[in-house]
Amino acid sequence: MNTTTIIKVENLNKSFEITSGQVQVLKGIDLEIAEGAFTVIYGPSGCGKSTLLHTILGLETPTSGKVFVFGKDIYTEYTEDTLAQLRKTSIGMVYQQPNWVKALNVEENVALPLTLLGIDKVTRMKRAKEELQSVHMLEWASYHPSELSSGQQQKVSLARALITDPRIIIADEPTGNLDFEAGEELIGMLKDFSRKTNKTVLMVTHDLEYLKHADSAVQMFDGKIEKVFSPESNPKEMVQNNIKRKEYEDFLK
Repeated sequence: MNTTTIIKVENLNKSFEITSGQVQVLKGIDLEIAEGAFTVIYGPSGCGKSTLLHTILGLETPTSGKVFVFGKDIYTEYTEDTLAQLRKTSIGMVYQQPNWVKALNVEENVALPLTLLGIDKVTRMKRAKEELQSVHMLEWASYHPSELSSGQQQKVSLARALITDPRIIIADEPTGNLDFEAGEELIGMLKDFSRKTNKTVLMVTHDLEYLKHADSAVQMFDGKIEKVFSPESNPKEMVQNNIKRKEYEDFLK
């Protein structure tokens, strides 16, 4: 596997102001993500997983610390405009609840990122069809997203995330609204795309089952990284032997 670091986080801290004072959500996070790796960040709700993703995306300015993407500190070496362009061209995003433009059909929603980049209609529709084909959703191109099941919508969301051919795909609880079978299918697609195209996938989940797909796994708790399991440590073995189900269920409470 490529060992080039594509995302690096150094001593990252994030606090939020509330009426009674400050709440520290991220507490001294240090993390490196290798290019081409499928990395899963897991832990209970409220442990800071999504906040960490948002800081990596440049959507949530850290209180202190550094975030490097493609070797540049995104909070000092990028302007707001260049950071927005980075997200548009080099980072694909899949959320738990996909956001659709209701007036557009499936194909048009998938093509939307290319529309925002000023790509001509013929090219963007051709690319949309290709990506829908890649997730086995081409026959639904003329439907509206609201007519699809949750699993189908997430596959379309993945097609939309891939249409700009990004180097990084970030997925925030993408299986949260899916049943087991649909979730497994989606994660299988993410893993397959990562392998075939050397794309970096960074996924947040609270479901231990998906660790079996990961190249590396990051365990978070109370705003801190508890453990990082590298490819050499074999996350499959970690799931089967090193983390007992009951202990993990207690951990999630």
